[in-house]
Amino acid sequence: MSFAEQRASAYRRLLVSGLGLLALFALYAVILLTRSTSAPNLPVLKTLSSMDLIDQEGQSVDLQTFRGKPWFANIIFTRCPGPCARMTQTMRQLQEGIQAGSLDASLVSLSTDPEFDTPEVLSQYARKFKADTASWHFLTGSKEEIIRMATEEWLLVLQEKDETQRDSPNDIFLHSTLTVLIDGLGRIRGSYELLEEGEVEAALMDLRQLHDEAS
Repeated sequence: MSFAEQRASAYRRLLVSGLGLLALFALYAVILLTRSTSAPNLPVLKTLSSMDLIDQEGQSVDLQTFRGKPWFANIIFTRCPGPCARMTQTMRQLQEGIQAGSLDASLVSLSTDPEFDTPEVLSQYARKFKADTASWHFLTGSKEEIIRMATEEWLLVLQEKDETQRDSPNDIFLHSTLTVLIDGLGRIRGSYELLEEGEVEAALMDLRQLHDEAS
């Protein structure tokens, strides 16, 4: 099955379940409306309440880790047979754009598969994609905290598939491919489908706007 067919099948199942669709559509509507107007500042979509995770080095990570600095966040898992590798590649492009533009921002990739994605596995994954882990954090934690963080805090869709829905043994999760932009105060300010053409550039443009707001 091609990537396009896998993705279409996944979102058909999501439509049936109805999980998170209303919130996701509302989020898209706000983003598109904002991009089509001349509003001076990016919208505040949500203020994060808390975070309790660990990174690929086994170090604790919370909201204070990113206080005062914008950051981009998405959800992946390392044995993902679907879009996760492409998502990580585009995050690397985003990191390269941040560095090339002399911008100050961090990246976060949160694993949805804590039983498999230990800090050691995440560290290997980071090396595989040549991630600069000085500013790119690969996170894991308890299953409950990962679900809460992804769905309640970042407003992303995450659903573990029933075994009867899986196309392969590693086809474990149905999840958003969106990346969110969070400012230095812990507020979501944007959302991007980085797999689509032009979205990396749009994310970098919004990051520059956040820097302008803070200056």
